[in-house]
Amino acid sequence: MATLGALSLLSLFASPTHAQDGGGAPIVEAPDAGQAAEVRVIPGKAETRRNSVDSGQIDREEQIELAFPADNPLVRYTFSTRHGTISRAVLLNPRYQREGLPPFPSAPEDKLKEGQIDLVSTWSARWLPFHTVFSELGYPGEVILTLREATDGLIAGGQLNAPAARDGLTVDRPIAAGDKLVITAPVEAAGTFTVKSVGAAGMIQPEPAFAVAEVAGVAYQVIRAGEAKVLYESEPIYTRVSEAPGLPLIYVWPNPKFDKSPIWIERRLDAGTNPYELRLTVTVHNTGDQVLRVQPGVRIASWQHPSSGQSSMFGGPANVLRAACSIIEGRETEAFNSLHEEAMEESQRTGTASHLKAFPSATTWAGTDTNYFLQAVVPLLETPGGQCQLGLRDFAPQAPGAWVMWSTWLTSNIIQLQGRAGGCLPDWMPQTSLDALGGRRCADSLRALGLSAKDATAKKIKDAWAKVVTTDVAGADKAKAELDGRRQASWAFALYNGPKETTFLGATHPSLSNAVEFGWMSVVGGPLHDVLVWLYGVFGSWPLAIILLTIGLKLLTWPLTSKTYTSMQKMQAIKPKLDALKEKYGADRQRFAQEQMALMKSEGVNPFAGCLPMLLQFPIWIGLYGAILGSVELYREPLGFWITDLSGPDPLFILPIIEGLLMFVQTTFTPSSSAMQGVQAKIMKFGMPVMFTVFMLFLPSGLVLYIIINTALTILQNLLIKRRMKTT
Repeated sequence: MATLGALSLLSLFASPTHAQDGGGAPIVEAPDAGQAAEVRVIPGKAETRRNSVDSGQIDREEQIELAFPADNPLVRYTFSTRHGTISRAVLLNPRYQREGLPPFPSAPEDKLKEGQIDLVSTWSARWLPFHTVFSELGYPGEVILTLREATDGLIAGGQLNAPAARDGLTVDRPIAAGDKLVITAPVEAAGTFTVKSVGAAGMIQPEPAFAVAEVAGVAYQVIRAGEAKVLYESEPIYTRVSEAPGLPLIYVWPNPKFDKSPIWIERRLDAGTNPYELRLTVTVHNTGDQVLRVQPGVRIASWQHPSSGQSSMFGGPANVLRAACSIIEGRETEAFNSLHEEAMEESQRTGTASHLKAFPSATTWAGTDTNYFLQAVVPLLETPGGQCQLGLRDFAPQAPGAWVMWSTWLTSNIIQLQGRAGGCLPDWMPQTSLDALGGRRCADSLRALGLSAKDATAKKIKDAWAKVVTTDVAGADKAKAELDGRRQASWAFALYNGPKETTFLGATHPSLSNAVEFGWMSVVGGPLHDVLVWLYGVFGSWPLAIILLTIGLKLLTWPLTSKTYTSMQKMQAIKPKLDALKEKYGADRQRFAQEQMALMKSEGVNPFAGCLPMLLQFPIWIGLYGAILGSVELYREPLGFWITDLSGPDPLFILPIIEGLLMFVQTTFTPSSSAMQGVQAKIMKFGMPVMFTVFMLFLPSGLVLYIIINTALTILQNLLIKRRMKTT
């Protein structure tokens, strides 16, 4: 079983019509027939939507909705035949709410309304998350898509009208100028034409003109033929071939029932190992007789409303959308601003406002995220491989918000699938195709060896053949030859849609652990976050967990801070003597410095004694700041009373005011430096509390709670040190 890495650019775009329209994993080449793991069945509900497109035509889209997990749902998924992927991923935890957003051109209402958070922010088929992309999909033959098929059309006025009842169409997909019209009956109207234009309700104007002026009962097809990659990128509409509308879901492109193709792209979606994980297997089948060159990837695209993602003055970018990936050298992250600036420069050079950054190093995951939520694809590799690309496309630079940002995992090289050598065919292949290709389904070949798809690994196929061949040589040899003659390649992925909770991230894949950021002191912030989560698990209260963690850290650093405050108290005690020396030797700075050092030495005071303890505590303070700021566990978690969200600022600013008052009390008990007199001392005493109050107006309430408790404990420590010094 070979492993693939990643390569090239995926940057073909079509002309947009609205804000979002624009134009490795293990490889199995024929040995494994199916899923070896136990299949979990999650029921869902199917619904067909009729989306209006150009010229009054209808684009039918099947959507399947299901809640996952079935017993205690945390995500409500909607799967779409558009790219055979997720079109909605609504988080059901009551804490994960979003505020309503102002209207935005072409954005559906469900992407803007208030309610539970939907992690899928895009809506155009080309930009739905977790869709399969190809930097290479090369085959000498062409793919033929059947767009419309009917037997009772009407030619009148030089145009071909669709049946009055569109349900009478065998196939009904949107058609466009340039498509091919093939009429088979009646004889006087038969022929091959080019679609010159498409009128109201899908009426067809042909080129050349019809030979008859008017005739009913027209049997015809409208087809679109071309290279697989071009058609795939312009028409990423899959067909569900799995029988039940639920997990596992199997989508195939193109439509195996109506289309003709030597290439088939299969996407299988299964339940994952935790509530926020799905599994994806992408399989490319070559049923033709020519060599297929293929290089796939999985792309996650996201969008953010222009009114969202604004970082506060002091609170940090808690809701800024970013494209990110984890490579061997570390994590690479690009926020909107940096990519957009590069895209604008690219627009001046090429006329297209897009920018792409490629990282050729082995990549463990790729995705888009905010501070609290993540969508990521993890290639399930034996060793890290592939590459990552982060990109942005702005469709209308003069209209804020008309952009999309993405992260893509790509295989590192192109593989070649040889032409089919009498191999068996996918189980979803219709009988007409089986007859035309002269083969049978792989399920039948496996059955001949006494196997089923769920346990058909390469080793089991070999062992089963060795057993069956003793009694049925011809049957065993034929079945094994059919399985060996398949030409397919598969890539497996874990898909994560959810909050950045370390438990679920780690359960999905260990590499996702670095998706949670605790600031530049994460080496300290990470363990502190783990302790915070553990305390919550014990006591069941986040505010209490923060208070206990603060007390624990204060006790841990008590000896260090005691040295600092003791040194400051000693400095305060000799302040009158220092003032006398300054008055006596103030004009002679060198003599004053000598006498000052002599006094401190005789009194046992070291002016630098408090510096080292302060420096040692600094990483803990910064680490705890990052631990609280980066904890999704505090998102929308109430503190109590008027505060309903520990991750948001105090709406009434009461906590910042309390901290300001405590800060004022602390400055009263904290000795000032001998060099700080008059105006400087007053600024320190009154200005610092005011500054800290303003600073904390926009900080998360959970963080302000930590600062309040820490300040109160510092005041208590100062009082104890002062009392101890008076008694000695």
